[in-house]
Amino acid sequence: MTFYEIILLLTIIKMPLSEASFLFPIRGLFNTETLPTSESAFEKIMKMGTSKPYHGNATKLTVDDSYSTALELCQYTSDNNGIVALIDARPTNGICDTTCLFCNRLNISHLSVGWQPIETIEKDYFTFLYHPPPELISKAYATLIKNLQWDKFSFLYEDDDGFIRQQEIINSWPYNSDQILFRKLDPDGDNRETFKYIIKVMHMSYHVIDCNINNIRKYMHEVIQVDNSTQYQSFILTALDAYTVNLKDIPDLMANVSTLHLTTEDKDLWNDIDMDTRFAIRLETALTADALTHLEKAIRSIIETGKYTRHIDLPPPLCFKEEKAEYEISAWPMGDVLRESLLNTTAEGFTGHIEFDKDGRRTNFKLHYSKLSTESQFIHVGYWDSKKDVITNERAVIDRSSARSSKSVIRVVSKKGLPYFDIVTTNDTTSFRGYGVDLIDAIFKHIKENQNVNLRYEFYRVNEDKYGNRITGTRKWDGMIGELLEHNADLAICDLTITSERNSVIDFSTPFMSLGISILLKEAPPEDPDMFSFIKPLALDVWLYLATTYIIVSFVLLICARMSQADWVNPHPCNQHPENLQNIWSLYNCMWLTMGAIMTQGCDILPRAAGSRWVTGMWWFFALIITASYTANMSTFLSNSRRSSEITDVKALSEQNKVAYGAVLNTSTYNFFKNSNDPVYQKIWNVMSSAKPSVFTNNNDEGKERVLRSKGQNYAFFMESTAIEYFMQRNCSLKMVGSQLDSKDYGIGMPKNSPHKTLIDNAILALQESGDLLKLKTKWWEQEDIKESCKNSESEEDDSGSLQMKNTSGIFLVLLFGGILGFFVAVIDFLLHARQICVKEKITFGEALASEWRASLNPRTLHKPAAPPRSAPPSTASPSPLRERSKSRAVSVIRAASSFINFDEIY
Repeated sequence: MTFYEIILLLTIIKMPLSEASFLFPIRGLFNTETLPTSESAFEKIMKMGTSKPYHGNATKLTVDDSYSTALELCQYTSDNNGIVALIDARPTNGICDTTCLFCNRLNISHLSVGWQPIETIEKDYFTFLYHPPPELISKAYATLIKNLQWDKFSFLYEDDDGFIRQQEIINSWPYNSDQILFRKLDPDGDNRETFKYIIKVMHMSYHVIDCNINNIRKYMHEVIQVDNSTQYQSFILTALDAYTVNLKDIPDLMANVSTLHLTTEDKDLWNDIDMDTRFAIRLETALTADALTHLEKAIRSIIETGKYTRHIDLPPPLCFKEEKAEYEISAWPMGDVLRESLLNTTAEGFTGHIEFDKDGRRTNFKLHYSKLSTESQFIHVGYWDSKKDVITNERAVIDRSSARSSKSVIRVVSKKGLPYFDIVTTNDTTSFRGYGVDLIDAIFKHIKENQNVNLRYEFYRVNEDKYGNRITGTRKWDGMIGELLEHNADLAICDLTITSERNSVIDFSTPFMSLGISILLKEAPPEDPDMFSFIKPLALDVWLYLATTYIIVSFVLLICARMSQADWVNPHPCNQHPENLQNIWSLYNCMWLTMGAIMTQGCDILPRAAGSRWVTGMWWFFALIITASYTANMSTFLSNSRRSSEITDVKALSEQNKVAYGAVLNTSTYNFFKNSNDPVYQKIWNVMSSAKPSVFTNNNDEGKERVLRSKGQNYAFFMESTAIEYFMQRNCSLKMVGSQLDSKDYGIGMPKNSPHKTLIDNAILALQESGDLLKLKTKWWEQEDIKESCKNSESEEDDSGSLQMKNTSGIFLVLLFGGILGFFVAVIDFLLHARQICVKEKITFGEALASEWRASLNPRTLHKPAAPPRSAPPSTASPSPLRERSKSRAVSVIRAASSFINFDEIY
């Protein structure tokens, strides 16, 4: 730098900016596609004040193509009218057109406000994009979708540019979630069929609309014409100007609408530059104003740092050159200085913080988050930070959908079936009762008392009393699920199980009851008591063999004892030379010994000879095994008799073929077995699905009746444990078998995006904590509609483990029979003894009987005389010959038997 230039630079620094303003000529470029307010804002800002470091004019072209634009712009910048910066409000169309190329080759700063990113931005060093990059904008919307917890949504767009603007929404959507439904909207056509398909057929409740803001009202009117229950719909408007759209004249639009935007509706700032604020200021206009603000601050930074002089060559015209080298020769020398100043300068404008990265792309900015309120106005609720990728909520705004719900009547659908829902008609008046009715009453009472929201509601019964299943070949559902999907009902209450398939099309409240699948079975008829159950441990043939063996061994022992000389003993040990030897082993004593051994009681007489002892020892071993086996079998038999021989669990049910089993058709229980991978459950399903006739029923009541009609236990029914508990309280012949096969919950069904969900969830949790849910269940399960209480005293007694009288009465009968038999034997023995005394002592039978009776049955006397005293002289009459012959024959028989059995030698 020469000495003259240094002096001139110092002079310029000291000059007022008004005198230096001609040094930085700029120009604004507009055409038919730009907004009139953008050009107006440019001109008004240029005219404001006299201290600006730049000057220039707005150029409004009537041509839109790139070549014609370059030719006209060449005329405006020729004849020493070159510019140092061009504020280009035209759409970029994703390319650096001819004008953009001129600026980059001639080192002229190109300040673009178009949304579409230029593909060659990294090479176009002098281009600055004031519109935030679409990938960051779409990233913000992806975060918003995640915060709103959308599980599936439709993406509606007007042109293919929508995929560029919202690429991160598509790319970040989880691959394992439901696929995004894409549909193109026609700005000039009728889109009602498109919305009908999305809302009514595909049952979508969440939608992203990428469109021109001028078409938003048109689309909202079409949505209302298709679905008058828009309170279940939610929309995200991706246009950054969407918050400026007036939706007050569409009162029937009760959907939740959210959007993000760069600018705010601050009329005071626009009034400062004399802009007409009666109409909303669009983003393009705000970006144009921010480009001027940022440029002014960058130029001031150059002047203040002394990097620019007054007499440096003027910027070249933006015109075509014959040779490429001519562009390099004509390039403005100070272009790099201005570019570096723009990169390093930050500012605050209508679109917030203005800052650029090294490639000239907007960075470090915030997007405002707004929601449509109940007054049809967009209310600011928070912001999204590009650095943190987090949406921060600053205030709570009531969802717009709640405005409709507080004014309209909430329709609650249910299916008839106690204990949940029943219809009572008296005197032409219809009323509803049941657990579900009381639960809904309690929920809305809690909402009214704690949230101060008075919601009106009414019940109605669904056609055919169906829970709801997908109609084959369509996306429609029948039953209560279908009523919710068609928005005919707002809530569904009954024993509605929360499943993944149902949850994919509707929402559920917090569960109000937990349960599981179990088996309903009829109580087995009581078995007739077996008085002789003590015989069961051994089979009949074993008892017969045992009795035969007992007799045979007794005779063998008798023979051995008689033949063995060691068993013949001296009856009088003091007499060393006895005339007779004595043998105590009569048949009676042998049988007594074997009986004592088998009864494990022992005996006071024992054999002496080796042979008889060997026989006895073998009998004892035999008796040991028999008694031990009997005892073990008796214990097992008693244990098995206490155990039920019926079905005890699902595995035992699957392993038998006598008892049929089924479930309600097309319910969660039905699908549980159908879709299960467990081998036992697969076997259960195969048997049920192939059974003829069908084992499936239409409802739980039919299943219960089929169980009751079955003979014995010929039919089992799978149903929820809560339903089984209800039926068991009302029919004592029913029981629940085994543990629960799964774990599931009942919930209140509602359409997706229901405005009532949060209120109902909070109410259910409060009722659960206060114990009201348990009270309701106790009321409808154990108190209402019970004619008689089921008492299980007999079952409890059987299950206590004690041996019952009905099973042991046979033992008492045996004891009674044996006692009576022994008594009769004693009586006969007594009579025979009296007869012997009568004959021996020559007295009458009556005298002998009386004498023995007095002596034998006197408890105070332990001794009696060997012969009773005579009460009369012996009879001298000679007996008759016939009597003598009878007597002699009887005496001969008795003596013969006595000699064999030896009754007189019993010890």
